[in-house]
Amino acid sequence: MIIAIVNQHGNPDRRVVAHNLAVLRARSGRRVCLMSTDSADWGEQRSLAGVQPWIDTRRVGSRAIKTRLATLRPLFDDILIDAGARDTQECLCVLDAARLVVVPVRGDGVDPDGQGSLIHRIDAARGFNPRLQVLFVAVTGNRDAQLAPAGAERAAILAQVAQVDGAALAATVLHAPAAFDDGAGRCVCDAETCDPHAAAEMHALYDEIYAPLPPLSKALQSQMGAAHALYR
Repeated sequence: MIIAIVNQHGNPDRRVVAHNLAVLRARSGRRVCLMSTDSADWGEQRSLAGVQPWIDTRRVGSRAIKTRLATLRPLFDDILIDAGARDTQECLCVLDAARLVVVPVRGDGVDPDGQGSLIHRIDAARGFNPRLQVLFVAVTGNRDAQLAPAGAERAAILAQVAQVDGAALAATVLHAPAAFDDGAGRCVCDAETCDPHAAAEMHALYDEIYAPLPPLSKALQSQMGAAHALYR
């Protein structure tokens, strides 16, 4: 399955979510590919540090993204794509192919132009991919795990969700996910004892995203394993 992670800002929340989802998915025994404009460096750092599980990381690139995805699909159970914050052609191609788009969204400092660009991007993708599901994830700058967005911050988040038909808001709230430094090539789910609250939030978000998905049949797993071995 292909999941795209996008947002309307240039903040790193999107990248942090992509890294943690990839690690948790790989821990479940799935073959995972993480694509983005910059996560290849993260994957190299992870490999050099000997952190497990190993994540196959690749750059999205600017050309032939549809062809690349068609080649990668038989090799992996799951492809996660940090699709960026800009309205680029490759980002639109990613959304055309995705089953789900995850949108980390903050309620403070909303950029109306960026918000409009994001909504237009998703609507355009749905014209080619009507089954595309959209899940917003509330992000608050407050690091207190006991506090959820409230007042104007929550209202701003709900207003953004309401502008995308059929979009849902995750029950999980992420508290300043990009504020943590877990080390080169690592993410909070690699260091759960250091910040168990942040790790628990990522686990909860993972469960919301993947728990409803039907498992692969054994026959399909065998076929994908054979294809993966062929191209390794």
